[in-house]
Amino acid sequence: MSHSVESTALDPKNESSYTGAPAAEPSTGPRASVSVVIPCFNEQRFITAVLRNLANQYDCDSYEILVVDGRSTDNTRQVVKDFAQGNPELRVRIVDNPARDIPAALNLGIDAAAGEIILRMDAHSVPSEGYVRRCVEHLSSGTISVVGMPWHIKPGADSATARAIALAVAHPFGIGDAQYRLQTAAPRLVDTVPFGAFKKSLWKELNGFNEELLANEDYDFNYRVRKRGGQVLLDPAEHCDYYARVNLRELAEQYSRYGHWKAQMIKLHPRSLRVRHLVAPALVLYLLFFGLLSIWWSRAFWAFLAVLGFYILCSAFFALALAGRTRQWKLFPIISASFFCIHGAWGLSFLRGLVTSRQR
Repeated sequence: MSHSVESTALDPKNESSYTGAPAAEPSTGPRASVSVVIPCFNEQRFITAVLRNLANQYDCDSYEILVVDGRSTDNTRQVVKDFAQGNPELRVRIVDNPARDIPAALNLGIDAAAGEIILRMDAHSVPSEGYVRRCVEHLSSGTISVVGMPWHIKPGADSATARAIALAVAHPFGIGDAQYRLQTAAPRLVDTVPFGAFKKSLWKELNGFNEELLANEDYDFNYRVRKRGGQVLLDPAEHCDYYARVNLRELAEQYSRYGHWKAQMIKLHPRSLRVRHLVAPALVLYLLFFGLLSIWWSRAFWAFLAVLGFYILCSAFFALALAGRTRQWKLFPIISASFFCIHGAWGLSFLRGLVTSRQR
């Protein structure tokens, strides 16, 4: 995986409607072999549902599932082994990942995979019944480099906080215009998809996933795909049920990690920067600057208060709309707090990431 690839001009947005249709798989001749690669660490709650939904999605003689486990300390490995024993017709393997990093897990799993087509899945997401076949159909057409399906975001637990977080991370005010988190009616070309399917040969051409990026590795991979002229497709024909974080601490940690590694990726690929990436950091920077300046200059306090007040009003408006839509009015303050966690954690860690190095 050492040869270089020729770069082509990159569309600044690269998002448009997709008018093509996936080619039907040939009725004769060998079928494309598929390997599903699942990075995993301490996912005993969800891994069985993921494996169960994947089990019957493709012909067993051309299909395998690799769980790349970061040496889980819970019962994850035994759960996977029990599933494999209960489904002997399906090839399920555990690949050891001492680094416990997602990009390392992906590279280890794909390197060990026998399939021509790789489908990157997540142990925290449950794919719909036709996910694998739909991905294979698109990749068999020869026009798409990476294909993925949108998320249907679900609460990670049966609690008011978990339900509020699931609503916040699926709303444009919370997460911007990430298309795979939002409702879309038709296939479209996008910047990135979360759990993409692609050919193993493409992974080799791109020298795999960047193991220096402990998050945003999928965006980096898809950026390099698009840079060489490939297309990334989001198709709403199928989906994944993605289970959001269950409390505000976990949510803040998640978006702090996202913000830091987004900054590292942008330093690596400056042309990948989008306006949406700067909104939360700009808000945090503005509030920090005028908040500190107000100690010495009283007028700065009013500039600080005006923007903070406008943000609180917007947050309250969208939180109230979400609570009303679901008829769960008690979620209103938690949704507002979730918005603040997302924007504050993302924005602050992004700013910090701009001036710090890529560190574990």
